[in-house]
Amino acid sequence: MNKISISIALIVFLMGSAAALDGQPGVELRPGEAAAEMLFNNGIGEPWVGGNPPDSIYSQYYSMYRGSAPTNHIEAPKKGDIKDKTPTTVYFSYQMQAVPYAQYQTYATYTGGNSLWIQGTSSWTQYAKVPQGSSLSLMAISSTGGNGNLYEIHPDGKLYKNAFYFYPGYNQIGFYADSIGQHILLFVIGDQVSNSIVIDVTSYYQPSYQQPVQTYPPTQTLPPVITPSSTYGDTPVTIVSQGMRGYQVFLDGNYMGKEGTGGDPLDGKFSFSVVGNQDHNIRVYDGQFNYPKTMYFSKGVQKIINVEPGTTVYI
Repeated sequence: MNKISISIALIVFLMGSAAALDGQPGVELRPGEAAAEMLFNNGIGEPWVGGNPPDSIYSQYYSMYRGSAPTNHIEAPKKGDIKDKTPTTVYFSYQMQAVPYAQYQTYATYTGGNSLWIQGTSSWTQYAKVPQGSSLSLMAISSTGGNGNLYEIHPDGKLYKNAFYFYPGYNQIGFYADSIGQHILLFVIGDQVSNSIVIDVTSYYQPSYQQPVQTYPPTQTLPPVITPSSTYGDTPVTIVSQGMRGYQVFLDGNYMGKEGTGGDPLDGKFSFSVVGNQDHNIRVYDGQFNYPKTMYFSKGVQKIINVEPGTTVYI
């Protein structure tokens, strides 16, 4: 089978998969799921879990575009470099199946070929949900480089082909989220077909101005913020972490604040108050994982809660 036949067969399969996202359970429907399962079967990554991740997890993969919209929403590849930008984790499929980058790199070096990722500040992913009008940075990796084609299945159902030159190694490709809906992208060099990535573009609603109820901590208008709940109570609580910075804290499902912001020092500690002589659920979110725990708080007695990445919450 020649390279054109291979490319067409894969793209037709992906178009069929995109049209069947609400199909029957047990059928491979979304790009990336098979890859994640294969890696786990080879001892890399975690077992499959259900459920969709919160939309906030995608914030590291995009920024809102300033100025008029670009003429082309996909830019030509530029020579990339991940020095000082090496991800800690890569994510497969819409469920954000996590694999440590060091383990994935060993597997990718062994298998070779082409790969395509959405680049974030600390991780790469094969799926992201972003607002319309945002810009993303794609990372195309090729062991050989050369002339090839970047294919996009557009939300309008049409297939678009962009002829580009890909550098050996890392290629950075700018992507502008111009149209609402699902965009599926992959690239082909010779007879080497990359994995596909999926970008779900959603409507963007700029938050309207509201008279602030409280002034601490300060809020931002872009992106939309979660207003912290009141911290009044009769029992002081302090979250302490040696390995996490900038984590979010939730009390009984209500957002309390983010460590290191709004006047809080970036030192791994975050303090607030609760109503004593009852149980409360404390949840810490570090941008990747949740650390929840329900515990009893005696009135007026300070509680120190230690939380470290990759462990359970402990007192």
